[in-house]
Amino acid sequence: MKKIIQWWNKSSTTNLLNSDIGFSYIVKYPADHSPSEHLPMLIALHGDGDTVDNFYESALDQFKTKVRIILIKAPISHECGDVWPFSAAQYKKYSKAFSELVGQLVIKYPTISKPILLGFSGGGAMAYHQAVTQGQSYAYIFPVSGLLLNEQLDDFLPNPSAMVFAYHGKKDEVVAFSAGQSAVKLLKSMKVKVNLSIFNSGHHGIFNDIKTEITHAIEEKLNSL
Repeated sequence: MKKIIQWWNKSSTTNLLNSDIGFSYIVKYPADHSPSEHLPMLIALHGDGDTVDNFYESALDQFKTKVRIILIKAPISHECGDVWPFSAAQYKKYSKAFSELVGQLVIKYPTISKPILLGFSGGGAMAYHQAVTQGQSYAYIFPVSGLLLNEQLDDFLPNPSAMVFAYHGKKDEVVAFSAGQSAVKLLKSMKVKVNLSIFNSGHHGIFNDIKTEITHAIEEKLNSL
């Protein structure tokens, strides 16, 4: 019989020591966890306008590996919902603060090795940005349907380290496939090790079409930590 892992969650808000920025997040645990147990950590970033709960239900519900999943709410309020940085000024405000949050989470929750970062769409763009500027904070980074522009890296020094596994659909109608290709090219110019997996999916169909493949790829890396 196929074993189904049950999860429970709790919400939390962290105010950062070196800024006035606060981040809200939800933690998902395996049912048989203990609070003091050391687990690998997966940090998950939803798309612009989405919610952490919907992103978990639509993208992260197939995980069988024992892992602590932390879903972080996008910090910028917009008419379409909560969104991630896009302009150079927004990245200047939020990117280093986000990296500080990751450091606090690893201390707060007993964690095996460095966390893995997964981001979709706007969250995928944030994942790309972290790969260039804060790569040393992560074991692996998985941007899905994201983009990265050179001007978004203004005032940041490249600090690559983590291997990046990017995914993008050729029929993406929200973030053009060419934008994903340009992001990968930009990462390579910044000496980031990156692999791009290409599929025929559209923007919102990518997790329906290849969710199992992405899940298995992340689980393989989680089990290697």
